[in-house]
Amino acid sequence: MSQTLIPHIDLTPLLADDPARDETRQAIVDAACDSGFMTVGIAPSQLGLAADIHARLLRFFELDATHKQQLARHKFEPANRNVYRGYFPPQNEDPTWKEGIDLGPDVAHPERADTQSGDPLREPTPQPTESELSGWSADVATYYEAMESLGGVIAGALAEGLGMPRETLTRPFAHGNSTLRLIHYPERPAETLAAMPAVDGSGDTRRWLVGVPHCDNGFITLLWQDQVGGLQVRTPSGDWEEVPPRENALVVNFGRLLSDWSGGRIQATEHRIVGGTRSRHSIPFFFEPAVEATIEAPNADGDGGYIYGDRLWQRMQAFVEFQGLERAPAARD
Repeated sequence: MSQTLIPHIDLTPLLADDPARDETRQAIVDAACDSGFMTVGIAPSQLGLAADIHARLLRFFELDATHKQQLARHKFEPANRNVYRGYFPPQNEDPTWKEGIDLGPDVAHPERADTQSGDPLREPTPQPTESELSGWSADVATYYEAMESLGGVIAGALAEGLGMPRETLTRPFAHGNSTLRLIHYPERPAETLAAMPAVDGSGDTRRWLVGVPHCDNGFITLLWQDQVGGLQVRTPSGDWEEVPPRENALVVNFGRLLSDWSGGRIQATEHRIVGGTRSRHSIPFFFEPAVEATIEAPNADGDGGYIYGDRLWQRMQAFVEFQGLERAPAARD
């Protein structure tokens, strides 16, 4: 498959007072409304990040199983209280084959850790100690802040390009509840692949489904993927198009929240992960507003909108690592 649907956009003009700023802004709007996906050219140094920042973050997966399990969600470690944030292991009963950790805003903004409300969406994030993973928490905080800033830049460009007041799309993120997720798709055990239909290729190039088709629930996803690749996007014809990895670039896709907020002008596009025979890593940042933010299309009639946290909790039940979770803390042992 050739890359024909997904445009590549240099974000440099948005980060400086550049004459091409308007052209870049329009390209972002076109990508959001046409395909719901784009890749953006931006080097870590442009965001104040070290060149090896992704490798630093992925050191998490060098922890042994015992240390990772200490950070697991209540669903996977009943002795733990964290429900929404923390580590999740691969789920053998599901085609999606991944492990990862979800990190909330308190990793960069400790004052946002909420230990009083009992709402899992606001809970503190469990992290490895400094002795277990030296320097990791500092790297996480730096990366989280950089992605927050970049998300704000893209949100502002979208608002201006769509003819909205800039603050319409940026104000709800002042105390946002974004999630930084580190993901590892391990090589699948041969016995699990034998029972699964391959999605493409043959022989040594055969690939299986390791991440089921889905649309992201949030606003904007800023994704780094390693050189293994495997991300595919569904085209209007129903085919799947590869999104190949690029150096000094991120994949950006637009979620169901933003589609709602734009009255359907912006596309939330289905995507999946294929692979199975090689270990793969990715780092998505889900740029999301405050839990209590009201989502409604500007000047739209309808149901009057909804509270973001409520809709997020409802929609995330479709993902295997969240299935069966309850939001009310009283429901847990």
